[in-house]
Amino acid sequence: MSMITLLICCIIEPPQSVPATPLVPMKAPAASPETNQHVSEFPNSWFYTRGGQRYSENLMVEGKPLPKLLLESWRGKPVDVNNNPGKVMVIDFWATWCGPCRRALPKNVEMAKKYSDQPFVLVGIHDARRGKDRIEEVVGPLNAKYPMAVDVLDPKSKSGSSAQACRLKYWPTYLVVDHKGIVRACGLQPSRVEDVVKRLLKEIPQETSPEPKRTSDPS
Repeated sequence: MSMITLLICCIIEPPQSVPATPLVPMKAPAASPETNQHVSEFPNSWFYTRGGQRYSENLMVEGKPLPKLLLESWRGKPVDVNNNPGKVMVIDFWATWCGPCRRALPKNVEMAKKYSDQPFVLVGIHDARRGKDRIEEVVGPLNAKYPMAVDVLDPKSKSGSSAQACRLKYWPTYLVVDHKGIVRACGLQPSRVEDVVKRLLKEIPQETSPEPKRTSDPS
């Protein structure tokens, strides 16, 4: 990358997140009354906001089952994100061309390693449109071992199918799904993802050991 190109990227790159449009053009359907009444259980300060308010598209996703995701080109062991009961799952929509996304990757690596022995999985989903050819170049030096995939391009909209299903508005977008498959948080700032993970892990019922069978005394 030339010095001029680097300077241009630094100037146009927002400090927190990169808007998804026009990379993921989509028309959000009108929200139902139930959707409008949703209130996040986590503080607004944990999320990316616009004018101090949460993105309505993010709120529409919360409190509902994770939308069906279409993924391809896995790096690492594939994960059935559409059927992963019993685990807390973090989904990171990211791209190699997104500066804030790249800066969050070391935190992802740390979190995946920290909770590797718990019912937890972190999945990275890369933009379907561009930059996927640089995934290994970007994540390889970080020794990232958590599974990553590429979003499937929708031929009609020319956007990522999974990104559209999750109403993506900016990069990176983090979703945290509880052990029942419900999206509990969407649009978290990278520094707050683990806070939600900790809380949701505590909600998973602890397995109890079966009581030993009683044996009758020999007569």
